[in-house]
Amino acid sequence: MPSQLPDELDGGDSQSRNGVTFKKAKAAENKPSTTLQRLPKNRGTGFEEYFADPPMTPAEAAEEKDELYSSDIPFETRIQSCIQRFRVRRRLTIDKTRFFNEYLFLGGIDTNGNQFGGQDRSDLKDLTPAQRRDATATDTVHTDSATSDRFYYAGDENWTVDFTAIVAGFFSTSLDLLTGGNQWEMDSAADVIENFLRYVKHHDVCPEYQQDVDRAILLCTDARHEWQLLDKLRCSFPGRFHSAASQLFSPPSSGDHWASSSFSQPQKQDYKAIFYSACALLGETEALVAAKRGSTAVAREYNCTLQVVSIEPPSEGLADRFRSLFIEQVQHHPSPIGKAFFKPATIEDGWVKPKTDIPIDETGTWLFFEKTILDYLKPGMKMELTIVELNVGIRFVKAWSNLVPTYYTFLPQVLMKHFKSPRTEERPAASVHDPNADERRYMKEAQAA
Repeated sequence: MPSQLPDELDGGDSQSRNGVTFKKAKAAENKPSTTLQRLPKNRGTGFEEYFADPPMTPAEAAEEKDELYSSDIPFETRIQSCIQRFRVRRRLTIDKTRFFNEYLFLGGIDTNGNQFGGQDRSDLKDLTPAQRRDATATDTVHTDSATSDRFYYAGDENWTVDFTAIVAGFFSTSLDLLTGGNQWEMDSAADVIENFLRYVKHHDVCPEYQQDVDRAILLCTDARHEWQLLDKLRCSFPGRFHSAASQLFSPPSSGDHWASSSFSQPQKQDYKAIFYSACALLGETEALVAAKRGSTAVAREYNCTLQVVSIEPPSEGLADRFRSLFIEQVQHHPSPIGKAFFKPATIEDGWVKPKTDIPIDETGTWLFFEKTILDYLKPGMKMELTIVELNVGIRFVKAWSNLVPTYYTFLPQVLMKHFKSPRTEERPAASVHDPNADERRYMKEAQAA
C-alpha cells in the first residue's frame, strides 16, 4: 500500500504503481552523501587483521576524486580532509587516539581542535559537506603564516613533506615515552600508523608522494622486526668475551650501564680462560705473548658512538674449533666469535654535546662479538659505548649506554612539544632598585581575585 508518511519524511520522490510505492533508488545512489557515515559498531574497529573499507558508490568515488583529493587542490587541504575522514571511518580508542595525535604533531599538524567547533547542529544545517567538516574539524593543517610556531603552515621553508621520516621519528623517540617499551602497546601504535598510511594510499590522497608512502608502510613492518632484535640484543650485549676482558683489565664500576642491565653472567667463570682461549682461536698471538710476559695493560679508555657497517660471522671451521674447545671439561665458548665493523657516528637527541677526539680512524674499527650477538646486529644500528684498548691492539666494550635501530631519526619538532611563543611583558621586572616588584604584583593580583 502507498506510504502514509508525508513527502518530506518519506523522501518526497516516489512513484505509485498498482498500489505499490517504488522509490527512485538510482537517483539516491548517484547522489553524493552529505555526511560521511561513521563506522558501524558491527564492523569492528577498522584495525582488525582482515578489515577492508566497504566499496564506495560511484557518487562517493567521484566526490573523492573531483572534490576532496583532486590534484588541483593543495596538498595541505587534501591531507586535512583525509585525516578527518580517517577518524570517522575508524574506531580509535583512547590509547590509539594518543598515538595518532602524537604522530600528527610530529608532522606539524595541529590536533588541539577547532576553538570555534562548539556549534549547534542548526548552525551547520546550511553549510556544504566540506564546510561542515572544516567547522567541526579537530585536526588542522594551517595555511596562515601567523599561526603558532609549533606547527607547520603552507609555504614554510623549514618543512618538507616526508612520510617516512615522520614515521621513523615517531618510532625512534615518541613511542618509548608513550608506551614505556611495552611490546603490545608498541604494536598497537604501529597498527594505527600503518592503517592510516594504507588509507592514504587506498584513497589516492597524494599520488605525488606515493613512493614515500610505500616506504613509510614498509618501515612499519621493518620496525616491528627490529624491536625484537633490540630487545634480545639488550639482554645479551656485550657478551661473554667483553665481560671477561672487562673483569680482567678494567672492572666496571656500579655506575656502568651494563653492570646493572639484564645481561646475566654465570656465577663462576674463568675470565682468563675465556679471554685468552678466544685470542688463541682468533689468531691474536701478540696478546698471548704479552700474557706470558705479564705486560698486558690498558692503553686508553674512551666513550664513543659507533654505527654498524658490516658483520662478519665466524667461518664454519672457526665455529667448529670454538665448539670443540674444552678446558678442564668446561666449554667456555658455547657461541663462536666473529666480528663486526663499525664507523664513528652520532645519535642526535636535541642536546648540544661537546666534541671529543676519539682514537678511532674515520675508516672505522673491528670489534669481536659472539655469534649470538652478531645475529641480532644489523648494519645501520648505532650504539654509545665505552671502549677499552689494550697495548696489544685488542679493543673491547666495557659498558654501553644506548642502542638505537637503523631507522633512528630525531625530528626537531620534538623540541616544540611544550613551546610557547614569547610575549611582551609591560610590567617592570624586579631589580636592585625595586627587588620586591614581583612580590607586590602577586599580592595585588591575589587581592583583586
